[in-house]
Amino acid sequence: MDDSRLTIRISGYNIPSEAIPAGETPESITAAYARISRSPKNISELRDEARAHVDKARRSNERIVYDMGHASIAEHACLNIDIEGISRLALEILERHRLASYTERSQRYVKLDIEPWIPEEVRQAGEEQTFVSLQKEAVSLYSEMVDAGIPREDARYVLPMAVPGQVGMTVNARTLEHMILHLLATPLKEAQTLGHKLLEGTGDLIPSLIRYVEPSEYHIREASMGLTGPIHQQYDELSENVTWQGNGVGRLSPLVIPPSIEMTAAAAYLAHTHSVCFSRAQSMLEAMEHDRIVDLISQMYKGASIHDSLPRALEHVNITWEMVLSSAAFAQLKRHRIAGITWGRYLPHLGFTVPPSIAQSSFAPRLHETVLKAEALFGRLSSSPASSYVLMGGHRRQVIWTANVREHFHFSRLREDEHAQWDIRAFATAMGDLLRNRMPVFGRFLGGKSELTDSNS
Repeated sequence: MDDSRLTIRISGYNIPSEAIPAGETPESITAAYARISRSPKNISELRDEARAHVDKARRSNERIVYDMGHASIAEHACLNIDIEGISRLALEILERHRLASYTERSQRYVKLDIEPWIPEEVRQAGEEQTFVSLQKEAVSLYSEMVDAGIPREDARYVLPMAVPGQVGMTVNARTLEHMILHLLATPLKEAQTLGHKLLEGTGDLIPSLIRYVEPSEYHIREASMGLTGPIHQQYDELSENVTWQGNGVGRLSPLVIPPSIEMTAAAAYLAHTHSVCFSRAQSMLEAMEHDRIVDLISQMYKGASIHDSLPRALEHVNITWEMVLSSAAFAQLKRHRIAGITWGRYLPHLGFTVPPSIAQSSFAPRLHETVLKAEALFGRLSSSPASSYVLMGGHRRQVIWTANVREHFHFSRLREDEHAQWDIRAFATAMGDLLRNRMPVFGRFLGGKSELTDSNS
């Protein structure tokens, strides 16, 4: 085989902004790549031309991305953005966008040094003094618990959603435009400020790729999800309590599990491997003896390690769950972005998850008092999107989560693992137990990395 015709060049990579020469812009990359499909020139020539004529490259971007509708071109422009002083609540709004990468300062591992701050909505409601007092009380209790040996990942359950953090974000220009639009549509002032700052910080750098950020009524309504709306008291349909070491951590209910989920998943895999239509694969399975089906499914993962994903064919089967879980557990769940996820407001009547290490300590009564104060303030602010700022890491929200079978195995690998955070691990284990019952053959591959070995394959 003649490999001389194959050429690889590194056309760009991440470097600190301070080291980037003046006048350089990711738009030259997008403009060059946009012309690949219609120019006989090689990519290096196209990039050199775009760098030499930035204004022309920008006009080309605007014509191709917006006038012609080839928006995927904007995905070639990627930015690394440092965000500091952002609340946990605003972080959740930011990180709803799937096609970006986020790395947060973890409240599980870092002891936080927190200065109280006041959201504009709280100031306007005249609750400034009470809000600051609550933050100070919660932070003081948090510090005392950590100093007394309560694990940081448990002590953080007392911290309000207003507590600031920081995140490193890598995002392409197409997603960034959607992100700015959503932030500007969100009824939370902090989110709007973040949207404006992102626009200001990137507008001069990639002006040809950030254009449609004026929210409509539709965007405003959609961006209010999880922040505003009527408060309903009943969640009776969620009757299965999820427990961890005897302590309730929330509720879980399967909403949609296909009745023949294992056979459907196996048929999707068989259709893929044997190049037959799905209905033919189903007929083949129906004609097989059980042992042969077990062997087929076992072969699916043969040779793979516990770090490998299952075949992509399993993405054709979806499962939907409804959960009521704490803010701390939600922080883990939202990282699984290759899923459909919608959520409601944090609400006091959904309960408060108390870590076992605190429930069994002398800090429990003080935690209870602080929670009651937070919920009283929430009641006074309940008509405002800022009401969630006063609730804490242990407060809960209702979530609907839809993921394919392949993603469920990935979720199980990470969240049933012994190193997983205990709250989300309880949910992952409850899901896994139900699926192991409904999918006994596939279920052999479910479980945390610490519980499985490569011999499973």
